[in-house]
Amino acid sequence: MPKIKLSDLMTPSLLVDYEKLENNIRSMATKAKKNGVNLRPHVKTHKCIEIGKMQVERGATGITVSTLGEAEIFAKAGFDDITYAVPISRNKIQKALELSSNISLKILVDSPAIVNELDKASHEVQNKIEVMVKVDCGYHRCGIDPKSNAAVNLVKKIDDAQNLSFKGILTHAGHSYLAKNESEIKRIAEQEQQVMADFAKILGRNGLSPEVVSIGSTPTVALADTFLDEITEIRPGNYVFYDYTQVVLGTCKLSDCALTVLASIVGTYSDRIVIDAGATALSKDQGPAHKIPNCGFGKVIEDYDKCVLASSVNIDSLTQEHGKVIVTGESNTQFNNSDLIRILPNHSCLSANLFDKYIVVEQDKILDSWSIRHI
Repeated sequence: MPKIKLSDLMTPSLLVDYEKLENNIRSMATKAKKNGVNLRPHVKTHKCIEIGKMQVERGATGITVSTLGEAEIFAKAGFDDITYAVPISRNKIQKALELSSNISLKILVDSPAIVNELDKASHEVQNKIEVMVKVDCGYHRCGIDPKSNAAVNLVKKIDDAQNLSFKGILTHAGHSYLAKNESEIKRIAEQEQQVMADFAKILGRNGLSPEVVSIGSTPTVALADTFLDEITEIRPGNYVFYDYTQVVLGTCKLSDCALTVLASIVGTYSDRIVIDAGATALSKDQGPAHKIPNCGFGKVIEDYDKCVLASSVNIDSLTQEHGKVIVTGESNTQFNNSDLIRILPNHSCLSANLFDKYIVVEQDKILDSWSIRHI
């Protein structure tokens, strides 16, 4: 049976460069070990058992998920140390308790009201569950203000509960994605760490020392030179693939990007080129538009081996299955009907979520196909 070539693939297809993927995984694991912190990667980026196993085999001490469905899928695959990093809602308590009876599952809260619900439900099933407190370090999405009296009171309430076990504190510096340069990301990274270190010290003075002090965000973790002594854990996710946004932020180099979308040109016209990768392949994430206005919906790659993006070429708009590409000036890239092009997504996590499998490649060779585990 002849081997499948890239040119034989049905497009759009999602390609993962195995060598780059492995390098990214090893590099982050090395950074964590060198700095004496645990690595608990966020698997919402890839939703893939094979990649999760690569991360654990190379040094990750557990995983992070963003849904209980992800937790269930990975638990069935043998992952037994999982943090569900979204504040839990009432309708998810029973599922969390069910999962925690078989694995170590840490759940997140930022409200005293849900603590009562958790304590009651845990008592009914006689299953003590591990609880972490979500801290707002400046992103202002979820989390409690660590400088408020309510923050210490919330931890005390968890610690006093008969059926709950206070495990630690967790934050996410999502505002790092809006930074305008590397120095601003580093400033946010320092702020993220300092907020958590200060809160950990306050809790310690109140007899509530956290076992886990967890920080996240690929930009802040990737660009942090060191970690404060109080920080025990990092939770980057995007780093396994990186993407165009990370390149523009300065988090990675273009040569680090492991995920691309393979698309076909289905039409060439006087004022546009049309490809078969639309919003269902690239998503409508606007990428680093705060730094590069009208940056388009991903970048066409002119030469993958040399890591060169096509100049003066912009993926201008997307409909469900079509992408409209505009050549805005002189370009070295030639476009012909039925040609294949590779696209670097703005946001690899969202593109991955839109496919059902990865085509694992090494140079021009197809090595394998890995399932993306949707809920």
